[in-house]
Amino acid sequence: MDGVGDKTFHSDDDISAFAEDPEGTLGARKMSTSSHHSGHKHIVATSSKPGRDLGMFGVLIHVIGDAINNIGVITSALIIWKSKSPGRYYADPAIGVFIAVMIFITAVPLSIRSGRILLQVAPAWLNMDDLRHDIEMVDGVQSVHELHVWSLDQRKSIASAHIVIDGGTVKDFTEKAKIIMECLHAYGIHSATLQPEVLRPLVAKAESVSSSEEESTVRMRRMNRTSCQLVCGSVCSAMQCCP
Repeated sequence: MDGVGDKTFHSDDDISAFAEDPEGTLGARKMSTSSHHSGHKHIVATSSKPGRDLGMFGVLIHVIGDAINNIGVITSALIIWKSKSPGRYYADPAIGVFIAVMIFITAVPLSIRSGRILLQVAPAWLNMDDLRHDIEMVDGVQSVHELHVWSLDQRKSIASAHIVIDGGTVKDFTEKAKIIMECLHAYGIHSATLQPEVLRPLVAKAESVSSSEEESTVRMRRMNRTSCQLVCGSVCSAMQCCP
């Protein structure tokens, strides 16, 4: 898999297509059509452009606010000086309120975008259902749990997930992890922590029937091959982020 700029490709044909269309006017990122990614939704995913730098945006708002403030002070002074109207003294507080409103309006988008990063919110352009679908489409992957994606800054996103695999070894999971990472790269996620959960072999009566509600809950969840295999009982199940 080769990377060119912010775009992700899976074959030489994809790189050739990018060379013919360096500005991305094709409107969609061309993805791998290999067997590993057959049926994946990231094949038709559209590329997203990074927004303006929030630091520079904040500086720009500050400079514009100072400029408007200076212009407002000069304007109100001229009105009070030159005008003979009895209401001329209202010019100064009126312009002051106008400046405050303008600064507030321009600061709201900056606060929202910065707050999303500070609160570790998933990127707005990411469809979590599509990402989960693509990971579960990888051969040998039974299900995905505790899938989390959050923004580290404007350009970097991080992911973590529990991957349930069907009785493979660590070596087998390494190969699956490479394919999963390709899927994550296609969604603009280049750093991820993947934890394997190896399914136990199915046996008819491997455990005796227990009267304990907690042990029963653990046993039932482990027998369900699509649920999380790292369970600690009914006490902590309600505290998990994902079912």
